[in-house]
Amino acid sequence: MSKNADYKLLKPVQHVLHRPDMYIGSVITEESIKRWVCEDDKVLEKVVNYNPGFLKLFDEIISNSADEHKRNPKLNSIKVDINSDTGEISIWDNGGILVEKHKEYKGYIPEMIFSEMYSGTNFNDDEERVTVGTNGLGSVLTNIYSHQFTIETCDGKKHYKQVFDTNMSIKGEPVIKASKKNFTKITYKPDLGRFELDSIDNDHIIQLRKRALDVAASNAGLKVEFTANGTFNTYKFKDFKEYVDFYLDDFTDCFYLKNKRADIAIVSSESGFYHKSFVNSVDT
Repeated sequence: MSKNADYKLLKPVQHVLHRPDMYIGSVITEESIKRWVCEDDKVLEKVVNYNPGFLKLFDEIISNSADEHKRNPKLNSIKVDINSDTGEISIWDNGGILVEKHKEYKGYIPEMIFSEMYSGTNFNDDEERVTVGTNGLGSVLTNIYSHQFTIETCDGKKHYKQVFDTNMSIKGEPVIKASKKNFTKITYKPDLGRFELDSIDNDHIIQLRKRALDVAASNAGLKVEFTANGTFNTYKFKDFKEYVDFYLDDFTDCFYLKNKRADIAIVSSESGFYHKSFVNSVDT
């Protein structure tokens, strides 16, 4: 029989940190894994170190921007910046989040989105699903797994900034001022120790660059700029076929099919069958 002291009651954030596999995947780095990466502005297969949980933090934030692009085509630009020296990653887009207090929640909407679990706009299951988010966790998980997490956004009237520290345990007060330039920028400093990483190394940078490339490819006309330690790339595709041409620049035969819901490309391979696929901008 279990002793009294064996029973524990964890708060939601404690549970997320205690059981990462349930929320962001494994936080253990797998060594020498063959992955598709983007290096020197080319897509190739390469043996790299791979930490699924660390990469998931980035995916949650850039997927937010991709989702908002689908809702608001005026959001047509995403900028990613990675600084290994400071350990910071930022994702900017020219969208903007409504800077108002929520009628029921009472707190500001940006704070609710990025610090309250099970919040968001993706809970209407009667709508046709073309976005990533469904569970209201996403970006909050990135906040929880960060030393510092900064929200900056402007809805065309008000500029909002708020800083969270120490795995979302310290919440700063929002600073609000008048501004007219629509944008959202999330800057986070991942808690690398929880992923047994010493720095944001090149193996993970070229995987993050590939994810940024894929977001551009899955959203025709969306420009994604990627800067990492001074290296700059821009990705923008008029259609998915242009991405296929970029991905496989030496193929000769390609069968390409496009309909309302799908783009499909089939090319010959000398090394057996493999596939890459994306659903609602997510690498599947």
